[in-house]
Amino acid sequence: MKIVTGIVKANNGLTARLSTQIVAEANRFKSKCTIKVMDEEADLKSIMNVMALVVPTGNKFSIIIEGDDEEKAELAFNKLLPEIDLQ
Repeated sequence: MKIVTGIVKANNGLTARLSTQIVAEANRFKSKCTIKVMDEEADLKSIMNVMALVVPTGNKFSIIIEGDDEEKAELAFNKLLPEIDLQ
């Protein structure tokens, strides 16, 4: 299991555009990817589940990755999150 942490720095929180980008990244991998915000969790491969979280600016989150390609997924998320203002 790998865990990537971040904080939502974008002014409008975790928007549909940002959600789409992290969901697309999660779907590149076979591993199970879950996003956790406070005590709520969502399947990171489902845009509907991620959007239902409603994550405002300043909130911390964790991406939990479990599976055969978890190391590759961890590297990809560590690269993506700073690029889209989520780390």
